[in-house]
Amino acid sequence: MSDRTHETKEGLRDEAVAWLIRVQSDAATADDWMALTDWLEGSPARQEAFEEAELIVADLTERRDEIVAGLTPPVDNVISFPAARRKSAAAPRRAWIGGAIAASLAVMIGGPALWNASQGALVTYETKPGETRRIDLADGTHITLDGGSKLSVRLGWRARRVEMGLAQASFDVAKDPSRPFLIGVGDQAVRVIGTEFNIRNDGRSVRVTVRRGIVEVAQRDAKGQAPTRLTVGQELRHVQGSDTAQVRRVQASDAFAWSQGQLVADNETLGDIVADLNRRFTTPIRIAPEAANRRFSGVIALDNEDAAVRLLATYASLQVDRTAEEIILR
Repeated sequence: MSDRTHETKEGLRDEAVAWLIRVQSDAATADDWMALTDWLEGSPARQEAFEEAELIVADLTERRDEIVAGLTPPVDNVISFPAARRKSAAAPRRAWIGGAIAASLAVMIGGPALWNASQGALVTYETKPGETRRIDLADGTHITLDGGSKLSVRLGWRARRVEMGLAQASFDVAKDPSRPFLIGVGDQAVRVIGTEFNIRNDGRSVRVTVRRGIVEVAQRDAKGQAPTRLTVGQELRHVQGSDTAQVRRVQASDAFAWSQGQLVADNETLGDIVADLNRRFTTPIRIAPEAANRRFSGVIALDNEDAAVRLLATYASLQVDRTAEEIILR
C-alpha cells in the first residue's frame, strides 16, 4: 500500500486500520490475507502499527456499551458548539485514533460482531460414511476430510483454529508466521505454521503423521510441559487419557493412502482397521472383542466393502455374520 522508504508512523497507522477493515470484510479473499502477510513482513514498524490497531479495536470492543451510550443524541434544548481548533504534537495520534474509532464503531454498534470477526466465523464440515471432501480455506490451506468425519474451523486475526471430532483428515497448511494453525483433537493440541500432515482420531487414540514441515503436539493441559516436535516421516500415537505418547519413524505416505482409496496397515490391530473401514463404508462393521487385538499388515482397497471384509476374515480366520443393519466379524 505504500513505499517503504517514505513510510511515516502516522501513515502506517492509517494503513494498519485500512488492512484491518479490508481483511475482515465479507468480501475478503485468500489474496487479501496473503497481501496483508506480505505487507506485515515488509518491516517491523508495520507489524507494530498493526498490533497497535488491533489493541485499540479490542479496547473499543470491551467498552462498546459505554461508547454506544455516549453516542445517544443530545436533548433538543442543549446546543453544542464546535471546540476551537488547537494544534499539538498529539494531534496526529488523536486523529488516527478517531479514525480507528469511526471505522470500528461501524462494525461494533450492531452487536459483538467485531469480536466475532476477530475470532473468525465458525464453519463446521461433516462427511457421511463413504464420503470424502476437499475443503479449501480462505487462507490457502487445503483439508481433505475422510468419511464419517467432523471438524470445525475458525480463521481469526491472530490464529487459525480447528476443532476435530471423530475424524480423519489430511492438512496442507498455508504458511503464515503471524497466524499459527492450531488444532484441538481429543486431549491433544497440535500447532503448525505451514506443513502437510494427517490426523486420525477414533475416540480412543490420536495419530499425527507428518509428510512435510514441522508439527508440535502437546497435551491440552500441558501445564508448561514441552511439546513433542515431529518432523518429516515421524508419527505420534497417543492413547487418550494417558500422559504419554509414542513417536516412531514411518512411511508418511501410508497415512495419506486413504485419500487415494487404499488403507495401508503396518502391524495394526483389527479393531483400528475396522474403525477406519467404518469411515469409508455405509454398512457398519463390528468386530468381536476377542478378535479386535489381532494384528494385520497389508493393503486394503477401499472401493468394495465385501472384498475388504473377506480379506480380513480370511487373514484372521474369522467368521462373517450379516444382519440388515451391520456386518459382524467374530
